[in-house]
Amino acid sequence: MAAEQTRKNQARESASSTFESKKEPDSKRDSNGKRNPDREVDFDSEADLDGKKAFDGERAFTFLKKISFPRLGGSRDEERAANLILGELAAIGLKGEIEEFDVWTYANAQASVEVLEPYRAAVQASAVGLSGNTPVEGLIGEVKYVESGSPDFLQCIEGKILLSSGHLGLESFKKAREKGALGAIIILPPARDFMHISTPPDYFERFGKLPSAFIRYEDGLALLKNGATKVKLTVTQEESRAKSRNIIAEIRGTEAPDEIILVGAHFDSVPLTQGAHDNGAGSATIMEMARYFAAHPPKRTVRFVWFGSEELGLIGSQAYVEKRKDEMKDHKFMVNIDVAGGIIGTNSASVMAPDKIMHYLDVMGKVKGIGLNVRQSIYSGDCIPLGDKEVPSVTFARGGGGAFHLHSPGDSLEHIDAKHLEMLGRFILEFTDEMVNSAVFPVEKEIPASIKKSVKEYLEKSLGKPGKEDQEEKKDDGGCYLTA
Repeated sequence: MAAEQTRKNQARESASSTFESKKEPDSKRDSNGKRNPDREVDFDSEADLDGKKAFDGERAFTFLKKISFPRLGGSRDEERAANLILGELAAIGLKGEIEEFDVWTYANAQASVEVLEPYRAAVQASAVGLSGNTPVEGLIGEVKYVESGSPDFLQCIEGKILLSSGHLGLESFKKAREKGALGAIIILPPARDFMHISTPPDYFERFGKLPSAFIRYEDGLALLKNGATKVKLTVTQEESRAKSRNIIAEIRGTEAPDEIILVGAHFDSVPLTQGAHDNGAGSATIMEMARYFAAHPPKRTVRFVWFGSEELGLIGSQAYVEKRKDEMKDHKFMVNIDVAGGIIGTNSASVMAPDKIMHYLDVMGKVKGIGLNVRQSIYSGDCIPLGDKEVPSVTFARGGGGAFHLHSPGDSLEHIDAKHLEMLGRFILEFTDEMVNSAVFPVEKEIPASIKKSVKEYLEKSLGKPGKEDQEEKKDDGGCYLTA
């Protein structure tokens, strides 16, 4: 008994951290706190060596249900979700820390479109968040169809209301503002319900506002077939600066505490949706992983981050990176989960890392038989700001099925179950466990040149971040960006 107590005390000391686990170390470690390869957890069994599942889908689903409500960045509901995460961390013996940052947010967004000529008709619409407000009486103008909204089609648009079948990217947004467009109406894809997304802050901070709204596909088709020439666009919303937050919980490594593996998922959502797939399920997945590593202290430090305001333009992950410029050198790898749990769907891994990780995941997916589609590409998520600092990553997702309804009210719990949360979650946990406990870290801290290029393009074209040329050419004497 005395020897057993000594072993427990030694393992506790080796796993001490700012976010200290209250759980007893498990029998995966020998008397010196080293991992014992003969006593590893069998992730494919129903229970680990303590008689409990390594990843419990039912438990993850229970937590998912708790946070499945609208959680827009900067809102009170996002703060409520953050407190639920903190409470769950405390229940498993981990101390979570809140890091706040400022965001642009919005509330009570509404929109309408009315055809005035050559016929009259009311068209149901939804506002694009942070796109600004029209006058209360609306904007009246000639409607001009600009096809996909690419810059090539933005000709003779002064005083016009644009009708587009696609989102306006940075160059199109800039051109629309410079050429005097009044606003924009975006036609959604067929069968899509209203989406609730927002204009990236760097777009309007650099170039100003362009009041915008979504309409359904069939309504857009009717406008074009019936020859609508003049419309009234009305957009109203309450835009403001607010506090958003990241939640961070860390389990320090027992052998290489200065080597950090970040496990992340954003916990915010767009308005008017449960955000169950995107990304309540990802948030529940990493909570279950945190529970596991709290009970099984890793060789390297595992830092769990629930990012806020991802849907507003990756604001939380950008704030995380900005706060830790000097610490980025210690971040060896990122495991990101964004969209998960669908009953119907396909599993994927987007690898922003050297080829060997892609090949390893491909083999591992086949061995485990989960139909993992592996590709080397960027992913539109919180891995981007880390990738910009050359932190390699893999983002796991389960798309298809109910995930078709992302960013709309249809993203709800009815499409998700515990079994499929566990299917991908258990795989991610095993992969992460192998990485953080490897004898030699298996991947260099580097990102392929093609991925670096794609990250740069995403930051500049999708998020509107000023590139080097913009920074050199678009500043006035006070160093501020000029807006149209």
